[in-house]
Amino acid sequence: MNVQTMLSDPGRIDEPRAVKEYADVLSQVASEGKPVIVCRNGEDFAAVIPLEYWELVREILAQKEVQKMASQIDWDRARKTLRPPQDWFDGEEPKPF
Repeated sequence: MNVQTMLSDPGRIDEPRAVKEYADVLSQVASEGKPVIVCRNGEDFAAVIPLEYWELVREILAQKEVQKMASQIDWDRARKTLRPPQDWFDGEEPKPF
């Protein structure tokens, strides 16, 4: 998957009427790696996307959720009140920090 493919306009088709037509749409998306917008009554209805796109969407949504959660933390207070356990610093083994 490359950026150009992701940014290009997706194909559009009218809603398939038969199982074979759905299978053809899935095969097209899988083989070409490009999304297809399914239209119903002239309106965009659904998108069929390659699995790579779905994985990317999930990753982006997870990042947004982490950013949202991080924005709710009082970082100044956390720095002052939250300390790592002392045993992280004890001992002679090499420390990762």
